[in-house]
Amino acid sequence: MNTNDQIRTVVFDVDGTLFDTLPSLAAAANEVLVLAGLQAVEPQHLRPALSQGITALFQSALRLQAASVPLALASRLEDAFAHRYASHWLHQAVVYDGALDLLSMLRSQRIALGICTNRDQDSTRTLLDKAALTGFFDAIVGLGDTEHPKPDAAPLHLALTQLGATPQTALFVGDSGIDAACAQAAGVPLAAHLGGYAADPDDLRPCTVAFSDYAEFHSWMAARTSTQSTTETNHHV
Repeated sequence: MNTNDQIRTVVFDVDGTLFDTLPSLAAAANEVLVLAGLQAVEPQHLRPALSQGITALFQSALRLQAASVPLALASRLEDAFAHRYASHWLHQAVVYDGALDLLSMLRSQRIALGICTNRDQDSTRTLLDKAALTGFFDAIVGLGDTEHPKPDAAPLHLALTQLGATPQTALFVGDSGIDAACAQAAGVPLAAHLGGYAADPDDLRPCTVAFSDYAEFHSWMAARTSTQSTTETNHHV
C-alpha cells in the first residue's frame, strides 16, 4: 500500500479472522463421526481446509479416515454435520479478543466495514448476530454470492462494490493463503492475522501488515485513521 493512500474501507474474513471457529467446527464434526463409528480427527488436521468453507472442513475429516467412506454414507454424514453444527455448535464460537474494540474504533472514524467469507450467508449472519456484530457491517458477501469463491477476486470485488469502495483505499483482513491470494487477485492490500488458521506465515504473503492479536492491529489502524481524520478536518477548515 502506498503510505499516502487513505484507508476508507476495511473488509474482514470470518473464520480465523474475526472468530475462532475451529474448536466448535471440529467438535461438531467429531461428534457426528464418532456416532457413525468412525474416528475423531484432531482439530489441527482440519485447519487447512477451513478457509475453503464448512463443507470442505467436514470433507477433509472424511478423507482423513483410515478407510474410505462410501459416497452415500458421506452424504448422510455431511447432512448430519450441518444440522448438528447449526443447532448446537455454531453458537459456541468466540470473537477474537480486541476485535470488537477495533470495529468500534473504525466505525467512530467513519470507515466502511464489510465481510467477505467462504462461509454460507445463514451461518455467517448467525455468528455476527450472536456476537452483536452485524450492525457494524454494511456488506456481507458469503459462499454462493458470486460464481466462484475466494481465492477468486469476485467475492472481494462484490463486497467493495456494495460498499461503494475502490481497491486502492481498501484493506482486506484475512488469515489464510486463500485470503492472501484473493486480496492479490483483487488488487487490495492485505492485513494478515497471524493468530488465525494459516499453516505457514509465508502463506500470507504479500501483506501490508501482519499482526498477532487485535491490540496490535488496533494500534496500527488507529495511527492511520487518526491521521486521516486530522487531515480531513484541516481540509474543511
